[in-house]
Amino acid sequence: MVSSAHRQPTALLAIDVQRGFHDPHWGRRNNPASEANISRLVAAAQERAWRLVPVRPAPAATGSPLGPGLPGNALMPMVDVEHDLLVCKSVHSAFHGAPDLDSWLRAHGVER
Repeated sequence: MVSSAHRQPTALLAIDVQRGFHDPHWGRRNNPASEANISRLVAAAQERAWRLVPVRPAPAATGSPLGPGLPGNALMPMVDVEHDLLVCKSVHSAFHGAPDLDSWLRAHGVER
């Protein structure tokens, strides 16, 4: 990992990249190339010393394949790498979760 003194003021937010989105529960996928695209983005972020922040939902709904403790809650392999912060959002916004993403971005000087 790049030392914090040499980090770029950029972060890649990888939102909703969990194994459970492959579950038939969600129906037919509309972007089957998403994993390859996300893999390229993560590789580019790592090359450029950007911060990586996976964001995943923490659904309370019973029966969701993304539920805490279920295999579907796990991050997909391309984002299940060394990252700077993991946010668990409680609604459909990465800025309503824990830890507080806005505060973290500001504290780390992330501008992009």
